[in-house]
Amino acid sequence: IGVILMVAITVILAAVIASFVFGLGSKGPKSAPSAQLTVSDATNDTASTNVDTLFKIEHSGGEDIILSDVKIIVLQASDNSEIAEMTYDSTNKNFSSTKLVTTADDDGVFSAGETLWVKEKSGQGSTVQSSGTKLRVKILDIPSNQFILDATVTVQ
Repeated sequence: IGVILMVAITVILAAVIASFVFGLGSKGPKSAPSAQLTVSDATNDTASTNVDTLFKIEHSGGEDIILSDVKIIVLQASDNSEIAEMTYDSTNKNFSSTKLVTTADDDGVFSAGETLWVKEKSGQGSTVQSSGTKLRVKILDIPSNQFILDATVTVQ
């Protein structure tokens, strides 16, 4: 009985050590950052320069979000047609597409209390939307392929 117990303990210890050494227990899927984000209308905001601010994305609490790890997708809420797919530009420190652009974020981290203002690009006029248009805003965490935000905003 003693020999059987010693062999069993040795096998169990070997299995535990092997799982730590080979990392078998840490291969689970990554999860998206847990953050409380809100989207609200911000038309004609004073931060805008000659171009109307469409909406703002506010980080109200939770984990910091590495901006280079996310993609902002803006859709028409009525038919889910894509208006813009924006990725973070580390040179200009903002998100940008052919139609939309965000304000700059100097450190590349979206933290609690910060706001991203989404505007039409200069020279686009009001081709993206008109007053009363409902937009669907999604923020995708690229490493985990999970959405951090999926919300609708009515642009005034």
